[in-house]
Amino acid sequence: MKELLADWRIRRLLLANILGSIGSGITIIAIPWLLVQRPGGESIFGYITVAATICLFIFAPYYGSWLDRHSRKSALLIGEVFGATVTLIMATWMLLTGDTATWQLVTLYFCGMLYYTLHYPARFAFVQQVFDKRHYQQLVGLMEIQGQIASFLTGGMASVMLVYVPFYVILFFDAGTYLISFALQKTLPYQSTHVTTEKTKSNTWSSIIVGFKWLRAKPQFTVFVLCTVAPFVAVMTGNYLFPIYVQNILEAPASVYGRGEMAFALGALMAGIFAPRLITRHAAAHVAMGMMFIFVCGLILLGSMHTVPTFYLALILLGLGNAGSRVAKGTVLLTVVPNEIIGRVQVVLSAVDRLLRTLMQFGAIYIVVHHDSAWAFIGLVIFVSLALVLAWSSRRGLQTSANELPAPDGHA
Repeated sequence: MKELLADWRIRRLLLANILGSIGSGITIIAIPWLLVQRPGGESIFGYITVAATICLFIFAPYYGSWLDRHSRKSALLIGEVFGATVTLIMATWMLLTGDTATWQLVTLYFCGMLYYTLHYPARFAFVQQVFDKRHYQQLVGLMEIQGQIASFLTGGMASVMLVYVPFYVILFFDAGTYLISFALQKTLPYQSTHVTTEKTKSNTWSSIIVGFKWLRAKPQFTVFVLCTVAPFVAVMTGNYLFPIYVQNILEAPASVYGRGEMAFALGALMAGIFAPRLITRHAAAHVAMGMMFIFVCGLILLGSMHTVPTFYLALILLGLGNAGSRVAKGTVLLTVVPNEIIGRVQVVLSAVDRLLRTLMQFGAIYIVVHHDSAWAFIGLVIFVSLALVLAWSSRRGLQTSANELPAPDGHA
């Protein structure tokens, strides 16, 4: 890891990603809290989340195909420009009118989700293309640490800014982080070597079939990887539930919600540090399943014990379990999937992810309306537990790729 941190490209990429994550993170934390304070806000937020998921589900295949045919660096830069432009427009509008309308919150939330969709597949493909295979485990860990440092800072800043700072000021701050992130990534050296590997042109859907066929040829591997997505699906559903849980179940202020995000980030930061080391000593499959079990324990706490300290502890476990399974899954994908089709493979995986998210979010809305958010967390316990059982039954699918995993390089 010391060798990686000595590379100026890594330092610049990490700093740019931290800033971009802070910009999008504060907005995505602030908007749910502001919405649930308004009449009918719980339902509005729920249906917005579902609508955004469906729209991005339709958009993702086209983006995945485009990503495999164009510069990954350009995709990263376009994402930063998009985030800065939308945020500046909305911040200026709110400043001039002196009002924050619900439709503006809806637009900002949707665009924040779209930024996430643009940024992370591009960053994943960029990292795989630019850096050596032997560094993948450490790279995935570093990226997770970077993301969670950003989340930790985001949660702390949001808990203060939501109370003391006008929302349009938060947006101007966010826009600044996007612009600085753009400037840093613009200086990174890059060549689109993958573009020359595919000479023939085909339509978007036939390109996506390439990713589907690649995954279909490795059925147990594919099932296992999809199962490791379950904690992330639960986290995305939890993003709808957390502000409602804090307001209605814990009856706590916005500061508790923001500190909860910090607790989640702390757990994920631990995963970013320790998961790569665990993967070098144990099979990636075992690390992923262990982290999924930790995640289930966090969900059980949320559903059964309704106190602020328990809320913080549960989110630490959720952050650790989610990030740990992501590191294990990311290491395997970076190593096994050919770079020229990784965008399309990720799109197929993302399509299943978003389909599951949509179903889980509809279920969460129904439970919140008819019961309360604590019961929704019990439903997530069942969902992730079933995924864990299925992952266990398909774990041998990773053995065929075990020899492809990078050997430890001696750096910690």
